[in-house]
Amino acid sequence: MVAHRAEGLFNGERIRALTPVFALFSRSMNPTRLDCFLYRGEGAAIDRSSFVAANPLCRPGQMVFAGSAAIRDSVGSQVAYRLALDYFVAGVERHYQSSTASGRPFGSEEGVVAVIEEAFRSANSSVYGFGHKLAAGGKMAASLLGVVIEGGRLATGRVGFGSVYLFRGAQLFPFFEAPEGGESKVGDAEEQPDEYRSRMHSFIGANAMVDVELASVVLQPEDIVCAFSRPLTALNETLLFEFLEGLSIDAQRPRENADIAERLCLDVFTEPGTLSYALVACVGPETVFCSQVVGAE
Repeated sequence: MVAHRAEGLFNGERIRALTPVFALFSRSMNPTRLDCFLYRGEGAAIDRSSFVAANPLCRPGQMVFAGSAAIRDSVGSQVAYRLALDYFVAGVERHYQSSTASGRPFGSEEGVVAVIEEAFRSANSSVYGFGHKLAAGGKMAASLLGVVIEGGRLATGRVGFGSVYLFRGAQLFPFFEAPEGGESKVGDAEEQPDEYRSRMHSFIGANAMVDVELASVVLQPEDIVCAFSRPLTALNETLLFEFLEGLSIDAQRPRENADIAERLCLDVFTEPGTLSYALVACVGPETVFCSQVVGAE
C-alpha cells in the first residue's frame, strides 16, 4: 500500500494536504520536445546508488526517471536500492501496458500521477517482501526518487533523500521541503540531518506501507526541471537559480548542450563528485517530428 502526502505549486504558493492535490497552472499545453541531461559524480559508488532514465512508449515529450540509493553501509541496504530501482521500472512498464490495453488517454492528470503511484507501490512491496523472506525485515531499506513527464504534465514522488525543482519565468520552485542540517550525502542514517534520522521508517522496504511525498504540475515551454540525489541548502538554491537564470540552450545545436548537467553540478555543489545522480530536463520549444528527414537539397 502507498500513503500519500501531496505537495504542489500554484502561482508560486505551496500547497500541502494529506491526500493527493494536483496543482495546475492556468496555461496548459502539451510540449513535444524534451531535452534531458544527466550527471553522476565520479566518486559515486555503484554498490551504493544508481539511476535510470527512459522513454517507455517512445513518444515525444515523455520521460521516466528514477534514482535510488542505499541508506546504510550494509549489504541489505545495497540490495534494497537495486531492487527498488528494478521494481520501480517494472511498475512503470506494468502501468503503461495496462493503460494501453484499457485505452487510457495519454497525459491525463490522473494518469501521470498513477504511474508514480504504481511504480512506488511496486518498489516498496518487492523490497519489503524480499526482506521478510530473508528474515531481514526493516534492515533492507533504500531511498527512491521518481519523476514522470507525459502529455505536458509532470508528476514526482520521493521516499527518503532527493530534491526536485522547477525553474519558470525567473523563479525557482522546490517540489519538496528540504530538511534542516545542510547539504547531506547518501550514507548511514547517523550521518544525516535530524529530520532524516527521524524518518528512518519512511524508506522503501522499511514497512508494508510507505509514505510517498507527491507533487504534480502542468508544464510550459521553457520550463526547466532539475532533480538531485541530495537536498539543497539555501546557498545551493541560490547558486542553482543563478545558473539557470543565465542558461542559454540552443535547441538547434543539441550537442553543444551535452555538458549542461555537469556544469550545473560543478557550480552548485561543493562536492559534485559524490552526487549519485542529477537530472536537468528542458521543456520545449514545441516541435513537429517527422518520420523521415525533411530538408532542402
